[in-house]
Amino acid sequence: MNDTIRLMLVDDHPLMLLGISSMLDGKADIQVVGTASNGQEALAKARELNPDVMMLDIVMPGMDGVELARQMRAELPDVRLLVLSSDTSLATLEPLLGIGIDGFLPKSSESAVMLEAVRSVAAGYEYFGTDIARLIERISLAKKASESLFTPRELDVIRLSAQGLQYKEIAGRLGIKYLTVVTIKNNIFRKLGINNTVELVVYALKKGLISL
Repeated sequence: MNDTIRLMLVDDHPLMLLGISSMLDGKADIQVVGTASNGQEALAKARELNPDVMMLDIVMPGMDGVELARQMRAELPDVRLLVLSSDTSLATLEPLLGIGIDGFLPKSSESAVMLEAVRSVAAGYEYFGTDIARLIERISLAKKASESLFTPRELDVIRLSAQGLQYKEIAGRLGIKYLTVVTIKNNIFRKLGINNTVELVVYALKKGLISL
């Protein structure tokens, strides 16, 4: 990366784009190379511009920020992703952490914090504010608690079930008997008080045991 950080901004609010752009583009080490108002536009421009850092919002028309982050990771993995959002809930943060974003800031962050975050992620570091770090810790603790509820074999069955594999297919993949898979899955259902695989997948997603 050059000494100048090539930054791309993605937000569906024109005033937000203008404000952040004018605030950061004036710094000697930052150049705003492009802006976009939705995920599709951002992905197309990123392919062309290949910025060092993309600062992106979550709630946007069409392709939202979560899907944009997912596609950016698949197509342009070297671009550092810094999420700037007014939604700092666990439900929003969990899938982004699974995708592997490099930083997350509330939109209420001061300009000095935004500047520090851009420079940090551009240098290869993660940047999460104190409040976000607490949420990440809660997610981690909840995931560990969920994992400790199941044996390693049960976790294997949960993850393969989430991939759409049926009992015989799971048995073949794990090298165990069909009836053993039936027993394991029934034990999982009993532990969770559920009756079917759909409920199991929903639970596993919420607890971070699997990701789509």
